[in-house]
Amino acid sequence: MNFIPSFLNKRTRVATVTIEEDAIRMVEVKSTSPLHVVCAEERSLPSGIVKDGKIVDADMLVSILGEAVEEWKLSRKSVRFLAPDEYVIIRKLSYPPDVRKDELKGHFFIEIGSTLYLPFDDPVFDVVPYTATTESKEAILIASKESILNTYETLFEDVKMKPVVADIGPLALYRLAYSQHYLSGDEHILLLDVQNDSYIVSIFHQHFPLFMRPVEVNEPQESSYFSGAQTSKMEALIAELEKLINFYRYNMNQGNEGITHVLLNGEFDGWEDFLQQLESRFSVSVSTVVRETIYLEDGKAIPVRFNRALGLALKEV
Repeated sequence: MNFIPSFLNKRTRVATVTIEEDAIRMVEVKSTSPLHVVCAEERSLPSGIVKDGKIVDADMLVSILGEAVEEWKLSRKSVRFLAPDEYVIIRKLSYPPDVRKDELKGHFFIEIGSTLYLPFDDPVFDVVPYTATTESKEAILIASKESILNTYETLFEDVKMKPVVADIGPLALYRLAYSQHYLSGDEHILLLDVQNDSYIVSIFHQHFPLFMRPVEVNEPQESSYFSGAQTSKMEALIAELEKLINFYRYNMNQGNEGITHVLLNGEFDGWEDFLQQLESRFSVSVSTVVRETIYLEDGKAIPVRFNRALGLALKEV
């Protein structure tokens, strides 16, 4: 893959830990071909400790994470983690032809706040040239909120770990999908990440992340596509995906190119029906991020909820 940015980038063997609203998860990957996962551990979190990407109860989280670090023997180790989705922005932007590639970060540093506006006032960002097209000068900007990242870094430091790499969820999942699907880069991929009642959509082409957006699902009163308890939620979600698929084709690509593949991460009741409905509705290839169940050395299946951590672990392997 030719685009794997990080906000901090130090080549070293590091632990992989994700902190999500429901749990702290840790995985260790020995190799990618074949994928060899040494361990996958988790500690459940009480509701409300982490909410919408923010650490609400730092003391309780430090206590639980500290116990996990001791049990998993991670003390004094470097750690990679995920920036919370709620505080990540991905944008494809044009830049003047006289700006050299090694000047991109400085150029956009000046642009932020003057002509380029982000939804937070303390951004930390990476920017790389978008090489999928040679007709125009374009770059991919990935930004997060520095003060939010600092709270996660402080958390790890409080439990005697050394935070060195902050990655983002869509890239982690794409990295895992890349290892499972042998993606060429010619695909136009819509990746839907479902976590409880949170839905994050990202779009990839030529291995570049072009777009990322949370999807709000308002459940309609009546249903026409499904039956059962999840009916209205599925239908509302498909309606929102249709809007984004049209936005990508007509707004981002002037009607020339559209989504060819949909990859799904997550699980909920009626998941198989949802996949079939997407495939027939949009006439695209639909699959889950992990095509075949991944197993630990002892033969135990690794649950889908570890996918983000697995993709993050593949970053340095």
